[in-house]
Amino acid sequence: MTTHITPADPGRHLGAADDPAELLAEARLSLHQAPADCLLLSGTAAPGRQPLITRSSLHDLLAPCGGENLRRHVRLVAERGAEGMHALIVIGDGRQSMLEPLVREVLARAGGLVAATAAALGPGGAQLLSLRGAADGRRWELRAATGGGEELLAVPVGPLRDFASTQAAARAVLAGRAIPQETRPEPLLEEIGRALHLPPPDLASSADPGLLLAEAGAALRILRRGRPGAVGADGMTKCEHIAQLLAALAVDRLHWELLAQLVEHGGAPPIARDTLLQELVADPARRPHPDVCAGGRVYVLLEEMRCVASAALDAAGPAARGTARPAWRALTAVLVLLSWWNHRFATAGGLVDELRHREPDSTLAPLLSRMTDTPVFPAWWPST
Repeated sequence: MTTHITPADPGRHLGAADDPAELLAEARLSLHQAPADCLLLSGTAAPGRQPLITRSSLHDLLAPCGGENLRRHVRLVAERGAEGMHALIVIGDGRQSMLEPLVREVLARAGGLVAATAAALGPGGAQLLSLRGAADGRRWELRAATGGGEELLAVPVGPLRDFASTQAAARAVLAGRAIPQETRPEPLLEEIGRALHLPPPDLASSADPGLLLAEAGAALRILRRGRPGAVGADGMTKCEHIAQLLAALAVDRLHWELLAQLVEHGGAPPIARDTLLQELVADPARRPHPDVCAGGRVYVLLEEMRCVASAALDAAGPAARGTARPAWRALTAVLVLLSWWNHRFATAGGLVDELRHREPDSTLAPLLSRMTDTPVFPAWWPST
């Protein structure tokens, strides 16, 4: 489950969540990415509670155990204070061309599951206020089939407005909020990764990973200005600064140290390294700084360094793989935990799936899966 709430955005107001275009726009602004192939649930707020948006994968929803997962998902939405829910099933990104028979079948199957799950909650649970679809550039209604029964039919009811024409987008512009853009591969990051000469990890290293991350970010800014051979006062090229960061993160102890420093980012009290996750689960005063929320400055830099590490891993020889592989794994784990800490469980789960696919023997992946799939909640919750 993924919520839209972040500490950088404590007073967020959700607009017309029963309008598919508006809900898609709100999800894009809140989740910092365009939602695709997913079920969006917008929970209306009970008095004294924040509204929320959740995203779950259609792949999971339509899997054999999808009904059970959805029931757990909806119960969690209700437990977090939602009295009602607007549901939107998004196929593709809602606008890309799709075969109409496929759209109708998927909307009907997914819609039937959502309607049945909401009905099973009974009068004490969050009520299903609307159930719609977005696909092929159109809005779709889900209606009961003629003659009764539980079958739903998907009926197109008009075009889907573009993001730029929504009230949510207009409010974001007036408020000066950054508009999340579609993520596109950046050739420069891949070029840097392929060109790196990675030193072997130093298990006894006393390097400061937070400082190395800042230096790597500064180096990347210079490289983007087209100065690949620039040498600093320390005699290191900018690519060497990035290689130094990856070599440090290849040491387990140092990537956990980096996570601790990100928890402390912005002047938060020091956190015990050996009980870091336990404190995040137990201490509601521990809240992520905007820089380490999705779309924040540090979060984006970590995503960029992960792209570099991925390219370095693909291009590395046998010796360099001993650095590139654990560095990519470390950056993935840090982003999983930051996403989890931001209540973005679907995003975190997607990263865990990628970790499992690329590192099937990872011993960390099962722990991360339990945290994101159950989910285990961070202690903080933006209800006040």
